[in-house]
Amino acid sequence: MIRIIIVDDLPIILEGIKVLINQIDGFEVVAEYKNGKELVEKINSVQADVILTDIDMPVMDGIAATKFVLTTHPGSKIIALSMYNDYKYYYEMITAGAKGFVLKQASVEELEKAIRQVYKGGNFFSKELLHNVILNIQNIEQEIVSQKKELLKLTERELELLTHICKGFSNKEIADTLFLSTKTIESHKARLMQKTNTKNNAGLIIWSIKNKIIEI
Repeated sequence: MIRIIIVDDLPIILEGIKVLINQIDGFEVVAEYKNGKELVEKINSVQADVILTDIDMPVMDGIAATKFVLTTHPGSKIIALSMYNDYKYYYEMITAGAKGFVLKQASVEELEKAIRQVYKGGNFFSKELLHNVILNIQNIEQEIVSQKKELLKLTERELELLTHICKGFSNKEIADTLFLSTKTIESHKARLMQKTNTKNNAGLIIWSIKNKIIEI
């Protein structure tokens, strides 16, 4: 028997998925929650093999919930229940540790296939969603980068500094290029390291490239 948890803030969708799953031989819904907070609060009190979670929910979304659950229960197998317009969350859910994406519009057969595949240790991603992601890849990346810049409140001066650091410039070379003192550059760099949780130039370079903040 594959034990399943469903997390969705819309009762009609949650109930519909529950009814479908309980009709599949060998599947059983053991718990249902209306947001990520309920999931993380009760994850210790229920044994489940697969978690189906919505992404965009109030109180705590599926991304935050997935990160939390996989921190405390690393072996958890999580599938995101997605709408067509959720493609912008694709990378964040994958990074958080989701093993699959199933569209809420998917057939019962596809949902069953996804659950069985993830339960066995594999991955499953809706072909329609993947197609949508591929078509919108550039917009997704630009949106994610913009969100990160906004979240960290990176100034134009800090972005300039990051660019020069990624090009291998020394503090003096950056200071000369930007017509600032070395002390000012060191101050900006210290603030950047604090914002990005890094400790040196190498850390800043890796962070910038990994998050596509700077293009070399």
